[in-house]
Amino acid sequence: MHHSPSRDPLIHSDMVFELNKGGVVKKILVATTTFLALATTAFAADLPAAPYTKAPAFAPVLFSWTGCYVGVEGGGNWGQSQQTARSGPNAGVPITGNFNLSGGIAGGTVGCNYQTSNFVFGIENDFSWTNKRGSAQDILPFDPAFTSSTREKWIDTLRGRVGFALDRFMVFGTAGAAFAGTDVTVSSPVFGTVTSAQTRTGWTAGVGGEWAALVESWGAVTLKVEYLHADFGTKQYFAAPVMLGPANIAARDVKLTDDMVRAGVNVKFNWGGPIISKY
Repeated sequence: MHHSPSRDPLIHSDMVFELNKGGVVKKILVATTTFLALATTAFAADLPAAPYTKAPAFAPVLFSWTGCYVGVEGGGNWGQSQQTARSGPNAGVPITGNFNLSGGIAGGTVGCNYQTSNFVFGIENDFSWTNKRGSAQDILPFDPAFTSSTREKWIDTLRGRVGFALDRFMVFGTAGAAFAGTDVTVSSPVFGTVTSAQTRTGWTAGVGGEWAALVESWGAVTLKVEYLHADFGTKQYFAAPVMLGPANIAARDVKLTDDMVRAGVNVKFNWGGPIISKY
């Protein structure tokens, strides 16, 4: 007699449960993975796009003031003078009071600069024609019929310059020596005139600003404005006795100062290349 193997209901139930449990777990894993993938994609889509920045092709180039230059300048020249007797019974007595001088000025400039960081160090020489002059009547005890005048014919300054540059603009201070060609004239409406000429030496100082208006590979064209004060102290004129009609022209000490306001154009040539910004 054939007997069928016995079927245990409990064992069958456990096997079904394990199989069903495995299917549930698999479904849970698939569902979780799908959810995470969808959530990540949605979150990434909500993030702002990173801005696009193009890397600079080269570092910015700053203008360099290093180099030598030539130029022209012109403007106005003002000042004061006074003439005082140096000899005779009235030695030390003013022949004139203080009087003003004025005129134009025009000339050429040459110089060189060296820049380190924002500081510019240089030397400059300029030579200018000027027609600055002024006159005053002599005062008692001298003859008021006579007129004494002071004239400046040319002026030359040799100066150091120290500047502070902000790229193509620079402000600077300057100081040095000044030289001038001068003459003093005493005139009478009846007896004519006599003249004594002297070259004067003094000091000068001032301030200014300069701007590189045109920059090229070979250099630059710059525009400048400056103020200079020059003081020539006093110097003797008519050292030898001079007669004008019946009058003996007294030897005299003549005071002279200058105040110059000038504009100029310089052509600068590169020396050492441009300064490359490090930032």
